[in-house]
Amino acid sequence: MYKKVFMVSDITSDIKLKQHLLNLAGIMLVAFILLTGKISITQAAQAAPNAVFTVNLKTYNLDQFRGRKVMLWLFSTWCPSCQVGLKILSDNQPRLKKYGLQVIALVNYKNGGYSGPTAQEFSEKYGKSVVKSSNWLFGNASKRLAAIYNSKGYPDIYFLIDKKGFIRIISDAPAATIDRIINFAKSRKPVK
Repeated sequence: MYKKVFMVSDITSDIKLKQHLLNLAGIMLVAFILLTGKISITQAAQAAPNAVFTVNLKTYNLDQFRGRKVMLWLFSTWCPSCQVGLKILSDNQPRLKKYGLQVIALVNYKNGGYSGPTAQEFSEKYGKSVVKSSNWLFGNASKRLAAIYNSKGYPDIYFLIDKKGFIRIISDAPAATIDRIINFAKSRKPVK
């Protein structure tokens, strides 16, 4: 059977096989990235675009938080890595607060297309210690904010934004990258 599948008798078949293998390799890479939480895109600093979001029917805009280090986290309440991420962030709350990190945790627009608990139910179940913390806001991403910050529709993505309003780190899976988040929070100079 092996010989039948992989024997190529002409150049066209050889090219098609190579294209198929390249496509398969690309799919496997994307699967690896998503399964291991290795989106981890670190870019040269770019200004964080302003966008609005709501918390308990009150509208905020991202520019209101200039002068503070911000973690803008877009998550889906049905997402298992988001549930664990909130638990780990909650466990590390004393350090996040000590270093002055403002966490803006927003449910993805329309919860990433799937049903799940509300932001309040999610936060009370997985992050009870941060629900009423002064450095945390739980709310909902607007359609525009989602288009700017999560156009690919990841269920779990965050942005670490410095005091001057520049995005320093884009990553996912806070549970797997908590050290990076804490290092950003405590650093006095821009993280690259």
